[in-house]
Amino acid sequence: MRTSIAVEEARDLVLSVCRTLSEETVPLAEAAGRTAARDIEAPHDVPPFANSAMDGYAVASADRGEPPRVLRVIGEAAAGSPWAETVERGTAVRIMTGAPVPEGTGLVVPVEWTEDAGTSAVRILRFPPDGAHVRPAGQDVGRGDTVVSAGQVLGGGAVGVLAGLGLGRVPVRKRPRVALVTTGSELVEPGSRGLRPGEIYNTNAFALSVQAERAGAQLHGAYHAPDAKKDLLSVIDAARTADLVVFSGGVSMGRYDLVHEALRERGFVADFWKVMQRPGNPLLFGRLDGVPVLGLPGNPVSSSICFDQYARPAIATMLGRSTVLRPRIRAALETAFPKPPGLHVFARGVAGEDGDGRSTVRPTGEQGSNLFTSVLRADRIVHLPAAWDTAPAGAMVETEAIDW
Repeated sequence: MRTSIAVEEARDLVLSVCRTLSEETVPLAEAAGRTAARDIEAPHDVPPFANSAMDGYAVASADRGEPPRVLRVIGEAAAGSPWAETVERGTAVRIMTGAPVPEGTGLVVPVEWTEDAGTSAVRILRFPPDGAHVRPAGQDVGRGDTVVSAGQVLGGGAVGVLAGLGLGRVPVRKRPRVALVTTGSELVEPGSRGLRPGEIYNTNAFALSVQAERAGAQLHGAYHAPDAKKDLLSVIDAARTADLVVFSGGVSMGRYDLVHEALRERGFVADFWKVMQRPGNPLLFGRLDGVPVLGLPGNPVSSSICFDQYARPAIATMLGRSTVLRPRIRAALETAFPKPPGLHVFARGVAGEDGDGRSTVRPTGEQGSNLFTSVLRADRIVHLPAAWDTAPAGAMVETEAIDW
């Protein structure tokens, strides 16, 4: 087991043991937020036929000339009710937006460029260019085009495009099943009762559950164990069938930090313990029957930040996502940040901008690992490298945009 390793090495070790899960097909109505398992190609053009971009009159290209010009109106085309006959020279078809352009016509004259010329006739006051106001077949998507790429997260735009192609089912990656285990005899379920002396409410059970689901996972179970080995062993037996097991608390060096010991009794093989970072130095990682296991510190900030920096990319890897790590955004520190030497700091910050339009970032306030409001107020994770002894105002840093 490696100890006191760098952040990058720790993350690489976590991701190296995570495997992309198999695919499944789900109804389009359930596809939002899921990850495409493979490229999806358009089975036909969108739009499937040339159609009108305006309310007006479809006319033959040969009828373009010096206005005004009177044409005989032979019918009407509406969305869902096309005009089926060929339009001959000297005639026009009244057409509505979205209606198929009748055969024989080459342009649409907007209705505001016309006036009534008596029974079944229209006077064209102005002609647009040939082909104007006609949306060709395949203008948006051509048959065979890749509209969704493997590894893409399906948002509203992707779901809408797939709906427009008539695809009722979508191939996606199975969602990783994450078992969350909170530990500590002092923890009380919120809403269950008032606190007794020395007790606190179980913040991490709720915060980490939200983070897991936001990352694209599904909960295999949310478990809790007091600081007793027999209870931990029972919870491990229930959680070990998940795709990823995440412990919160019990991984440091105290008398009641029993998670590592209990895991070893069940066959756990540790890859590393302790990362040169703050918050979350006593981070534990290894495998239990091949299943990745992360042991996060119990302080709420440490748990949430470590989940974000290690478990979230692990879930993205299992989902086969094309982007596993967030892009980094360079910003200048508005004020000095607290920075212990030798540790990579995941500071919580708020994005801003200086008078020259340069991106800046400032602390959310006190950065203690027990101060969960520092996470609540943050819209940036600020990376302060381990090599820095200090983080002075004006220093350029890398940040990640976050939305808890």
